Formats: sequence, structure tokens, C-alpha cells
Amino acid sequence: MSGPDDAAAGAPPRRVTAAIGIALLLVAAAVILDAQRLPAAAAIGVGPAAAMRLVAVFVALLGVCHLVVAVRSKPRQSGAASDAAAASNRGAVGWVLGAMAGLIAIVQFGGGFMAASTCLFVLTARAFGARIGPKSILIGAVLSIVVYLFFTRGLSLALPAGPLERLLS
Repeated sequence: MSGPDDAAAGAPPRRVTAAIGIALLLVAAAVILDAQRLPAAAAIGVGPAAAMRLVAVFVALLGVCHLVVAVRSKPRQSGAASDAAAASNRGAVGWVLGAMAGLIAIVQFGGGFMAASTCLFVLTARAFGARIGPKSILIGAVLSIVVYLFFTRGLSLALPAGPLERLLS
């Protein structure tokens, strides 16, 4: 039978959670500052800075949640379970870093936003334990198309175009 402390065995130490929270708050502040530098909306509407402000609010909320978790969590003991969790976390971080590298490479070599963000979704889902297969590729592609259409048609922002984006134009 597992107790409440067993679920937290794979959780990062409190200082790491607090550092992540502080980093997220700094990122949110940087995004807000960047949003302030964008031009105002040409007509009545949300303008290009609205999405950045929304993202900054969500990132700041995540930062605050991390700080709350860090304050409420108990100090953890090191042991075999925490060592196994750390090894698992390193693998997940490797998948996410590979996903980011894939995103950058695909955009840089003209693959476009949708292919790059689909790759990002699939590899990040793999980091969280999902298998790489048709289901995750389909979900990533649908989400990429929705995000692409929202930014290009809804907000009139330009995203990197590739062969798939030219089909929608």
C-alpha cells in the first residue's frame, strides 16, 4: 500500500522547484516587457501583443504555483527511489531538449511551423511517457494546424512557412 509520501518520491527537491518558480516569473516579466515594445493594434482588436500578454499571465501563474508547491512540500530523503526518479527525469529532459533542437532545425531548414511544432509535440509527449506513433503525430498535427490558423488568421501574425503552410494559403 502506498502512502502520500510515496507519490512525492520522484518530485524534485524544494530548492529546485522554487528556482523553477522564480525562473518562470522572470520569463513572464521578460515577455511582458517585450509585449510593451510591440506596436498597438492598428484598429479595434487585440493586436500582436495580446497573445504575448496572455502567455505571460499563464507563465507567471505557473511560477506562482511552483513557489507554492516548494513552500508546502516536505524536505525529501535521498534513496534508491529518488535516484531512479532522477535518472528518469534526465531521460525526459533529453527528449525535450531533442524536441527543441528538432523544432529549431525544422524551422531553420524551411520545414515550416506546423512540421516543427508537430515534432515538438510528439517528442515532448514521448518525454512524458507516450509512445511515438500515429496517435501522437495526429494529435500534434491537429494542434499545430489550429495554432497556426489562430496566429495567422486570427491575429494576422506571420509564422515560419513551409510546404504544409503553403497548402493552407
